[in-house]
Amino acid sequence: MGDDSIDKSGYNEAQYKMLRLHESQRRISYVNQDLLTYYPEFGAYGYIVKKTELENLSQEVWGKLDTTNKNKLDKLRVLVDDILELYPVHKTVNVIAMDGEKKKKMVDSNNFKRLKELLIHFHSYVNELLEAAGYSTFTIDGDDGDPYN
Repeated sequence: MGDDSIDKSGYNEAQYKMLRLHESQRRISYVNQDLLTYYPEFGAYGYIVKKTELENLSQEVWGKLDTTNKNKLDKLRVLVDDILELYPVHKTVNVIAMDGEKKKKMVDSNNFKRLKELLIHFHSYVNELLEAAGYSTFTIDGDDGDPYN
């Protein structure tokens, strides 16, 4: 255990990484049609699914990033979390009806707009990182001839 080197594995998970990238991007595209809809198959609203999948994509490219890009991704992730906490999209309000007071879930359109713009920026940045890492293109560069790495 005193050796600080890492041996290369004979196992290559590149095809699984590509599948994870594809599935995350597919889910983002799917929920983008209506970020305010609750998607029972994912157990969350579209904007939460998109946030989660952007975090997943970020982790897939993380090992290829320099410190500057890692710091920017961290700041974006924290900013999205802070926006969700400080400016919730869904609020529960009390509504007076004929048969008494009822609780109703309402969408705060200003908070949603703020979050949506931030998610678009986050998504665009992650896509730039994936492109720069070569995950969106199929090329054979480098010494090992592996088009996925």
